Amino acid sequence: MPPISFKAILLAFGAEFIADQIIRSIAFALFAQSLYTTGMSDTEMEKMRQAVFDTTSYMPWMFAFGAATTVAGGYLAARIAKKIPYYHGLAIGVVGVLFILTFWQDQAGWMDWLGLLITIPLALYGSHLAKLHMTPDEPPVQKEP
Repeated sequence: MPPISFKAILLAFGAEFIADQIIRSIAFALFAQSLYTTGMSDTEMEKMRQAVFDTTSYMPWMFAFGAATTVAGGYLAARIAKKIPYYHGLAIGVVGVLFILTFWQDQAGWMDWLGLLITIPLALYGSHLAKLHMTPDEPPVQKEP
């Protein structure tokens, strides 16, 4: 098995996770702004959260942004590692699938299943994009005797 840079995987997945959290927070704030009032109880907050999930296009947007950050994660892992980009993209995809399965819920919908199925291909696509921007290693120059 070729040497995989665990540092590259960890940094890329960490950046992907942080980007997902920031995007999710901003998008939720934008979609929920008309429903939010100060001093809401926990029950009212839960109802507002469910209303945002059920009555807006929040979930499709999160799906699209999640797909984009997965591509970015594969790209970043391959660029940080600088070697064997497809293995690093695959590793990001596998870590992503394991992360999804860790927090899997029983009421998973079709978007959850689709996200699970396309995580590895999206990460591989990101590593492919990285490979297109990487300079090929030049073979060593042999000296003539």
